[in-house]
Amino acid sequence: MAVPSRSSDPQWTGSLPKAPPMPPEPPPRSAPIRRGRFAASIGIAFLGQVPASGLWLLSFHTFIYYASPDSLFILVCLVILLQLALFAGCALPGGWLVFRGDRSVGLGLLIGWAAGVIALVVGTVLISVSVPADAAAVGIDPARSLLPASAPTHVDVQPAYVLDPPASRTAPDTA
Repeated sequence: MAVPSRSSDPQWTGSLPKAPPMPPEPPPRSAPIRRGRFAASIGIAFLGQVPASGLWLLSFHTFIYYASPDSLFILVCLVILLQLALFAGCALPGGWLVFRGDRSVGLGLLIGWAAGVIALVVGTVLISVSVPADAAAVGIDPARSLLPASAPTHVDVQPAYVLDPPASRTAPDTA
């Protein structure tokens, strides 16, 4: 009896394909969130908001309630710089730590910074709502004002484009 050749064997399917590559190893499981580090990093980031937010809320309250715009622009610029520094100090390292695998401190910094910004917005809204609508029209209460007693409390400014001046300001007739 003759041995059948591979080409004449009906069971022969040819050479087998190569086995698929092994799946890659799953990424290492990130470290568990440690509650103490998580809470501490939230506290640190939120505590960093106190100078920036407190300065803004104090100056905004003074501006709204006492209607004294003295150097509000400089304070706004300072608060923006403090918030940018806080963002650079919390959000950037927090994101890097989360990417690196330390979720405890990274997420805590991100959550603490965001909670401080939310508290700043809520505080600003509460201050603007709590001030009576006619507080600026009433004037400055000297007993509660931060201005010295000799400072003028009201300046009467007339626009330069007044077309019909009052009778007291008209020149006498020389006819």
